[in-house]
Amino acid sequence: MTSLINARKGVGDLLDSKYKILSIDGGGIKGLYSAVILERFEQRYGPIHEHFNLICGTSTGGIIALALAAGIPASDIVKFYTDKGPDIFPYKNRFVRKFHSLKSVLFLSKYTSDELKSAISEVFQEKRVGDCLTHVLIPAVNITTGKPYVFKSDYIPKYTRDSERLLSEIALATSAAPTYFPIVQLDTKEGGQQFVDGGLFANNPSLYGVQEFLANKVHIGCDDYRLLSISSLHEGTTVPITKKLRRPFWGWKDELISLMIDSQSVATHFHVKYLIDSCGGEYVRIPSAQLTKQEQKKIELDMAHPSSIQILLDKGKDMSAEWINKSEVMQFFDKTSKEATA
Repeated sequence: MTSLINARKGVGDLLDSKYKILSIDGGGIKGLYSAVILERFEQRYGPIHEHFNLICGTSTGGIIALALAAGIPASDIVKFYTDKGPDIFPYKNRFVRKFHSLKSVLFLSKYTSDELKSAISEVFQEKRVGDCLTHVLIPAVNITTGKPYVFKSDYIPKYTRDSERLLSEIALATSAAPTYFPIVQLDTKEGGQQFVDGGLFANNPSLYGVQEFLANKVHIGCDDYRLLSISSLHEGTTVPITKKLRRPFWGWKDELISLMIDSQSVATHFHVKYLIDSCGGEYVRIPSAQLTKQEQKKIELDMAHPSSIQILLDKGKDMSAEWINKSEVMQFFDKTSKEATA
């Protein structure tokens, strides 16, 4: 019964005839930037979940997406990052960070998952996918099968897998970045299987949100869709031209992960733009803010130094101020909420 009730949530409850999708990029502690933008939107327009049929998120964006869908205020998510971030990513001194980066190359993941698991459990407690107030879509990678694995709400008859799954389990699975955090083991219908960060294939999950609408358009009951995509803060990583072309893994260090997730997010942006131009739909992408050279030194996926936290807060506030009154954003928050149909 729970899954059947949940199957109706968010579908057709919005007065707008267009299916509204929110997508949130991955990026570790840099997710604070995205959370601040959403906090400001929520202060202006009300609870985020009331305005979207589907919320997608990968890695840190997956944690944010699950929290919003569960009705947790965006302000609490910002507090989660500012309060818990320094405990989850404790290595602030550059020398110590380099040592632990070397450890992650040779021996163990850079961090244990103890602090992350404790913080996530505190946020989600015993909430399950079936308890969400709107639909969710959260990418991860099943390394046991070697395939992408997308956790999603059981909102149409063919989806019967994830309704009883704990949100805390999904949050850990989608954010288990290789070399940073341990692999996550979950029980599935196929037995115990292991998962890592969905950012390996979908750091920007926008394309999967659009695909979800197109694949299930008949069941969804909307004619068209609108997609609002929120970037995390990009580090602006570039690699100077060098004569040393045979660069070893240690030579790449964290630059490799940064380049991978940022370039993947940008590539997905262009894929979605092409899809919109070819097949219709509406698309708004709130980009990463620009960083100065000095700011770039303080922004990394796992850098939770107080000065880094402050940059993320400031950049999120500035970007939200730039976008909050734009007509293309306001169309997502036109107060045709689920409460309006009650």
